[in-house]
Amino acid sequence: MIDKMVKENLLKRFADAYQNDGFPPMAGKIMGLFYISNQKYLSFNDIIEETGASKGAVSKTIKLLIDMRRINFIPSKEKGRKRLFYLDIQGIKIFLRSVVENYRKQDQLLIECKGLRNDENDEMNNFIDDSLEFNKSVLSFVAKKTEQYFN
Repeated sequence: MIDKMVKENLLKRFADAYQNDGFPPMAGKIMGLFYISNQKYLSFNDIIEETGASKGAVSKTIKLLIDMRRINFIPSKEKGRKRLFYLDIQGIKIFLRSVVENYRKQDQLLIECKGLRNDENDEMNNFIDDSLEFNKSVLSFVAKKTEQYFN
């Protein structure tokens, strides 16, 4: 059993980290619950109880996390229409691969834009060049590590 203060602090830090990525703080708390819980599945009521949030806030955030392939659910065998939520490990792996692919698509757009530009704005032209070189290096590394650890 995790100390209540330790758990609250950790969930707050998850909320902050996910908020920095554009998620609502509740998304970070819910994700944090799955990472600290020894249970594979959490019920809707478990999530409400552990986060101290309203049903509406939890429901809205669960929908977002399902849409973003961070969590998923199975029907509960014991509780009729109730659902049991779990960390969607496969979904997260797919998401990581899609981030790499999306940056590659953005790089193609930058290359096309660069071909349309003239020499009037050297600062922007240099920024595009630097962005492409940076992305090439980072994406190569991330793609390699994604395959190594999440294949």
